[in-house]
Amino acid sequence: MKILVPTDFSKLSNTASHYATQMANKLNAEIVLIHVVHLNSPPRAQVALRVKEIEDKMADNAKQDCIQLANELKSKFNAPKVTYKIIKGYPVEDVIENYAVHNQVDFIVMGTKGASGLQKVLIGSNAAAVISSSSIPVIIVPEHARFNEIEKIVYASDVDKTETELNTLIKFAELFGAAIHLIHVLPPASDKKIDIVKMKADIKKKLKYPSISVQIILSDDILDGINECVADQKADMIAMFTQKHSFFEKLFGMSITRQMAFHTWTPMLSIKKTHG
Repeated sequence: MKILVPTDFSKLSNTASHYATQMANKLNAEIVLIHVVHLNSPPRAQVALRVKEIEDKMADNAKQDCIQLANELKSKFNAPKVTYKIIKGYPVEDVIENYAVHNQVDFIVMGTKGASGLQKVLIGSNAAAVISSSSIPVIIVPEHARFNEIEKIVYASDVDKTETELNTLIKFAELFGAAIHLIHVLPPASDKKIDIVKMKADIKKKLKYPSISVQIILSDDILDGINECVADQKADMIAMFTQKHSFFEKLFGMSITRQMAFHTWTPMLSIKKTHG
């Protein structure tokens, strides 16, 4: 098993690398640190040579930082295997996706700042871009998160393709022996009817996973509903299936303007929705 950890060597990305390493120890997985070297503005032809010199210097510095971080992860967390990769390219999310797909990566783990509401935290950030583009499951680690055990996962569902998504999520949960608590948030005035008894019975019959519970939450604010449930359940992780211009957009999109602290302490597993 292989876990890819994008890093810029900041305190924030170091939190993610620490989390990923402790997770890797549980799974006997390899950690691959990846640093993407790029300049923000495309070079004009006449300065291209100078840009190459700068990028080469940045790559040399990054190599030393990668070696230092890898040694820290080995000594501090007894990591079984840590390697690193430095790649020149842009945009960052495309470089990460390309590497992950071609190198049999199982998970991507990266950090994000988590104290001022998800809109400012994720939208426009590398984390949001990676979530949006990645075909590999992504675990977002807030700055205050610490790895203990993954014993309970709150799965925020739009109740579309629930069985398919649960089958995928169960494969992750089984790695840690974690319970899954499926929630769906509905406005109190919604006309949508969900037969929760039938849903529970179908899940129990078809999936055979012993630790799945189901809850419908009535709330006019989907973020508040999820946030409250995560606190009540003392969840170790939030799981969501995302795709562009759908559930992800409604959850984190520009229409959400109110400031709120959401999963400041709780990592989020994002898995790409399947089509068809």
